[in-house]
Amino acid sequence: MARRGQRKVRGAKRGWRVPFQWAAPFLFLLTARVSLAQWDFTHAGDPNRLWGAAVTESVGYDDNFNATQKNPESGERSSTDVRLRASVPLERFFAGMQYDYNIIYPRDAKFGGIEETHNLNLTANYTVSPRLALSASETFINSLDPKLVQGAGGEAVTVLQSGTYIYDNVGGGLIYSLAPRWNLSLNGSWDIWRYQEAASASNNDHEDYSATVSALYLLDTRTTVGLNYQYVQNVFVNAGPNNGLDAVSHTLYLSLVRRFNPRLSASLNGGYTIREAQDGSQSTSPSAYGQFVYNYGPESTITLTLAQALSSATVGVTGEFSAQQNTSLVLQMNHRVSARLRVIGDITYVYSSFTQPLNGGSAAGPIPIGGFPDPTFIPPPGGGTVTPNDQTLVLHLGLNYAFRNWISAVMDYDYTQLSSSEPALIQPYTRNQISTGITLTY
Repeated sequence: MARRGQRKVRGAKRGWRVPFQWAAPFLFLLTARVSLAQWDFTHAGDPNRLWGAAVTESVGYDDNFNATQKNPESGERSSTDVRLRASVPLERFFAGMQYDYNIIYPRDAKFGGIEETHNLNLTANYTVSPRLALSASETFINSLDPKLVQGAGGEAVTVLQSGTYIYDNVGGGLIYSLAPRWNLSLNGSWDIWRYQEAASASNNDHEDYSATVSALYLLDTRTTVGLNYQYVQNVFVNAGPNNGLDAVSHTLYLSLVRRFNPRLSASLNGGYTIREAQDGSQSTSPSAYGQFVYNYGPESTITLTLAQALSSATVGVTGEFSAQQNTSLVLQMNHRVSARLRVIGDITYVYSSFTQPLNGGSAAGPIPIGGFPDPTFIPPPGGGTVTPNDQTLVLHLGLNYAFRNWISAVMDYDYTQLSSSEPALIQPYTRNQISTGITLTY
């Protein structure tokens, strides 16, 4: 990995060794009336275009490459990000595609190498008749070290450092109009997680199946209420003792979508979840989701999301616990300062407590909370079971200044803090990342 990265650097240096006569046309373009700065390729991010591309080249500083508490690696890192999008709108059919490829160098401060991320999103919608509509989607990710992902209910879920992974989610749905005010919808999805490192794959490779049935009633032109049921099944490659990681969840909840005025809208869900593991253990939890969107100015939006959900335990703890309860808060802001300057910021906080130990809570002895091959044992207080927890705080602030419609300068700052009640189970760390770069849009 390191040698390949070094060859690319040397190749780039050789590429700049051009004779002066080849540089003359470029100097002419910079001084002529028809210069690069006057070319209007497209409006940056214009949603009316059927396709588009953007490239961002940035350089920055990362004080914790490997997201660890002990012996963190730090230094300069360079990044190249390529984003492609395309859409096909027809009379009754729409298809869209978004692809994001990111490469970061170096992957390791000492040995070099590169870190790659592929993110592909596909969507399609088809109106069969005025009463029936179908939809399908797929999300594919091949990346390193997931930090925060979304659960089935849209809530943020913490995923710890675990090496390179592959995630693929395929979903489909239909909505049928039973009457002028009544609609019935059915949605299903299947996702797969595969980790490329054996230590992570042994406990965390799994598949999830989800199905949701909803009866929706239109109170008025701005308000919709619904009764919903969701079924989720988790199937692990290595399900642990007594297949304790495999589980089935049932969630019954009410939903409300309300647009108060042209500026303010809300989406609310509230219900209850029962999760049953194959080893006989059971967890229950209230299920809630709320999102408020406020458009306070021209192209300026603030979004607040609150959620609570019960899900399968994430990377690093699935060897000892089957479930986790997540409470999350996400605040996002997209502010247009001027025609050229835009500020983007978001704050994410997640509190996760882990439940359903794989012994089912029946054993009075010590519970292993460490990882193979060196587990750490702690005695349960009062002969019961322990419920470790972690807290994740992620901050992001970004600036975008458009010099022209096709070129802009970007600056980003990211802060991540993970704290844990049991450091032997979940390793805490803090991380600061800052970068600046140039984006070209077509």
